[in-house]
Amino acid sequence: MQVFEIIKTLSREEIRDIRIILRSDWFNYREDLQRLFDLLVRTAASTKGEWPEKAVLFKKVYADKPYDDRLFRLLGSWLTDAIENYWRWKTVEGTTVGSSVALSAQYRKKNLPAFFQKNIRQAERLLAEQPLRNADYLRQKHEVLAEQFRFEAASKRTAALQVQGMADALDHWYFAQKLRQICTALSHQNVFKTEYQFDMLAPVLIQIQQHNLLVHPAIDLYYHCYQMLSQPESDAAFIAFREKIEEHSSCFPEEELRDLYVLALNFCTRRVNEGSTTHIRAGFELYRSGFDKNVFVVDGVLSRFTYRNAAALGLLLGELDWVRAFLDTFREALEPTYRDSTYHFNLARWEYERHHYDAALVLLRHVESDDLLAALAAKTLAAKILFNIGAYDALYSHLDAMQIFLKRHKEISYHRNNYVHFIRFMRKLIGATPSQKAALRQAVLQEPQVSEKKWLLEMCA
Repeated sequence: MQVFEIIKTLSREEIRDIRIILRSDWFNYREDLQRLFDLLVRTAASTKGEWPEKAVLFKKVYADKPYDDRLFRLLGSWLTDAIENYWRWKTVEGTTVGSSVALSAQYRKKNLPAFFQKNIRQAERLLAEQPLRNADYLRQKHEVLAEQFRFEAASKRTAALQVQGMADALDHWYFAQKLRQICTALSHQNVFKTEYQFDMLAPVLIQIQQHNLLVHPAIDLYYHCYQMLSQPESDAAFIAFREKIEEHSSCFPEEELRDLYVLALNFCTRRVNEGSTTHIRAGFELYRSGFDKNVFVVDGVLSRFTYRNAAALGLLLGELDWVRAFLDTFREALEPTYRDSTYHFNLARWEYERHHYDAALVLLRHVESDDLLAALAAKTLAAKILFNIGAYDALYSHLDAMQIFLKRHKEISYHRNNYVHFIRFMRKLIGATPSQKAALRQAVLQEPQVSEKKWLLEMCA
C-alpha cells in the first residue's frame, strides 16, 4: 500500500500537522480517513514498518463492515492525496517570501494598491533578513522585482519602469544556477567518463568577471567550484574553493552545503588515489568542518560510509582523540540496521592503531554485515592483527576462510583481485626471510591491484 510507505517516512511534526488537516472539513470530511491515518501511524511505529494484513486493518477502521478491497484501496488513495496536498501547502507556506509575493499578486489583480504595497514590502524585508544567499535567494529577488514591475506597468503607464534591476536579477539567478549545474556535470563527467556540452559557459564567465558578480555568494562559490573541477591538477583552485566554503557556509541550506562538501571531498579522494599525501589532511579537515556544521547528518541519519571514511582519514593521520570522540558522538545517528556492526568495526580499527590487538579482535567478533565489502574490510583487519601478534596457524586458517568467502560471493567483481592478491602476498609474508621479503616487496610494488598495499610494503621492509 503506497500510503503506508509514505507514512513510515513522516516526522512527528508532519504527523501532527496532517492530523490537524484531516480534522478540517475544508480538506477532509471523512472520519474513516482519520481513523486509517492514526492506525497506520501506530502500525508503522509498533511493527518496525512491517505491513500488516489488509483485512485486519479494514476491520479496525470499519468494525461492522465486511472487507471491501475496492473501498480500502480508495481510502489509501484519498489519504495519499491528503498528504501530498499538505506537502504542496507546506512547500509554499514554508517559503515566506514566496507567500508574500503570491499574496501581492492577488492584491494587484484585485486592484488594491495599498494592500499590494504592504505585502511586497514585507517580501522585500523577509528577503533581506533571511540568511540564505544561494541561487534560490536570487530567484526570489527576481520574483519580487518582477511583481513590482507588473504592478507599475499597470498603474504607471506614463512613467519610466525599473526594468534594469529586474533584468540584472534574472541574469544573476541564471549565472548562479548555470554554474551549479556545470559543477554537477563536471563531477559526473569525472566519475562516469563521459563528456557534456557546456553551452553558454564562456559568455557567463566573461559577464561574471566584467561585472564583478563574485560579490554574490551563490555565484562566487560555484565559480570557484568550477575552477577546481576544471583544473584538477591545481592545488590553488582547490584551496580557494575550500576557503569559499568556509566563507559562505552560512549562506547555503544544509542539503546544498553537503553537496559542496562532497564535491571537495571527491576532489581530495581523486588526488589521494593519484598518490598525493597532502590531500589526506585536506580531506580530513573537510570532514571535521562538515561535522562541526552538521551537514552530513540527513534527517537524523548518518551514512555508514561517511562515518567510516571520516574515521579512516583521522586514523591515517593519527588523530586518535578526535576519532574516538567522533565514533561515540555519531554512533546513534547511524542507520539502526548497521549501527552496532559499523561502530564495532571502526572502534576495532581505532584499537588496532593503538596496538591493542586483543581488544580489536574482540570487537571484530561483533561485526556482522550484509555489506560484502565491509565484511572483507573486517576480515582484512583481522588478518593484519593475527600477523602482528604472530598467530600464524590461526592466520593460515583465516586466509583460507577469506578465499572461500571470495569464491562463494561471485558478485564481488571489481574488488576481487585486490583481496586475492592480498591473501597471496600474506601467505608469502609469513615466515619470509629478509631476502624473500625484498623480492616480495618488489612484487607488491609492481602489483597495481592489491588491498593494504602500504601495510604490506611496511611489513616487507
